Amino acid sequence: MKISFDFDSTLSRKSVQRFAKELISKGYDVHIVTSRFEDPNRYTDPRIVETGHKDLFRVCFYLNISRSNIHFTNMEDKFHFFQNNPDFIFHLDDDIEEVEGINKHTFVKAVLCDKGQKWKEELNKGL
Repeated sequence: MKISFDFDSTLSRKSVQRFAKELISKGYDVHIVTSRFEDPNRYTDPRIVETGHKDLFRVCFYLNISRSNIHFTNMEDKFHFFQNNPDFIFHLDDDIEEVEGINKHTFVKAVLCDKGQKWKEELNKGL
């Protein structure tokens, strides 16, 4: 079963990484769906251009997530990705607009990554 995580302010958090690691150990197919540009040179901030996606790739290496499981939406709404990839069961994201769009326009269950552990309880219910 496929499960996806946003990266910035979601899978970049240690608590979410621990949860993703648990899912991977149980055999779930974990992906990252991020609204980042795939090409870091498209950013105007020179710090982002210089560092690229090193932070994202570091976490992928730590969690043993294949680069082929990283999906950049290039600032497009994520529900478009999930309309074309309906085989995901969950997506965890910190952006309420992304969560609402995915839940409205797809059959993928999007869950808001809040500050507490409510997101974890909600995801565990559906697994």
